[in-house]
Amino acid sequence: MRVLLFVYLLCCMLLLPALALAGPRELTVYIDGTLVELEATAKKGNAEVQLPGAIREDTLRVTPLDNSLIGRVELVPARVPDKLQKELDSLQEQKSRLEDRMKALDTRETIFAAAAKSQSSKAPRKTKTNPDPLASVRQGTEFAIAQLEAVFTARRRTEQELKRVTLRLAQLERRSIGGPTVRVALSSPNSRVRVTAVLRENDWTPRYELRLDGTDTAQLALMTEFEPPTGFGITVIPAALTASPLPQGQTAPGTTTLKLAAWQLPLEQEQVRTGPIPTFSLKLRYTGSQPLPTGQVAVYYRGDYLGTTPLAPLSADNTLTLVGPR
Repeated sequence: MRVLLFVYLLCCMLLLPALALAGPRELTVYIDGTLVELEATAKKGNAEVQLPGAIREDTLRVTPLDNSLIGRVELVPARVPDKLQKELDSLQEQKSRLEDRMKALDTRETIFAAAAKSQSSKAPRKTKTNPDPLASVRQGTEFAIAQLEAVFTARRRTEQELKRVTLRLAQLERRSIGGPTVRVALSSPNSRVRVTAVLRENDWTPRYELRLDGTDTAQLALMTEFEPPTGFGITVIPAALTASPLPQGQTAPGTTTLKLAAWQLPLEQEQVRTGPIPTFSLKLRYTGSQPLPTGQVAVYYRGDYLGTTPLAPLSADNTLTLVGPR
């Protein structure tokens, strides 16, 4: 019994320093970027914070949460694990080989297409060595076409394999792009610090919903779709990073699709056809105060979905033109 108690206490002692290092982990999603915020407790005057992704230059900020002084801040680049790097290299080699094969198949297609055309355009001429010229032409044409069919089959299989390898490579590359580690030296051994930075990638894809109800205005909503890192709280602020004052943020309930902002926009032109082949041509006055990032707009007319169309980057106080579906 005493041995078990001793083991339990020892485990607790070993876990306490690790637990003390943990702190709030927050992501704040803006229209034009994502701010990451992490807190940590120093151990023997040194604190380390692992960021979830690459950060924008000159956005790192370290703030002491007590009376301690910051002596040094070091940003250590992320390192890809050896096993993951080995798989990445293998997939990249497979991708290169498949791309080379696609080029070779393109060349084979050109050769056999020219051969088939040449055979079919030949003028049949009977000779002693070629008593049945039509059969010879037919045989040559069929051979060239058979080779073309083999090329098409090989290309289809190669394209499928290339797509699979490219998808897997993209998934692994996304996993491998870890963030740098921030190392902070502090004057007090157990000080707490807050580290904030703007991520280089937004980690979310903007998309829009435009809803028309037959009146002279339409609602444009900016939505987000992203995959937040595990263990992070999420707050959404419907404004740009540089906006001042900042509007009130809303806490995201762990979902990956959120409404960032919405505007009621005046319609300057509305041409909508809701028949078997729906079309629309719209002009709206964008009255928002911040630029809008590029994305896809889903258009709804009186509740009916009409299709999607791209939205180019749009500055404040500008005309929004949408034609579709595309």
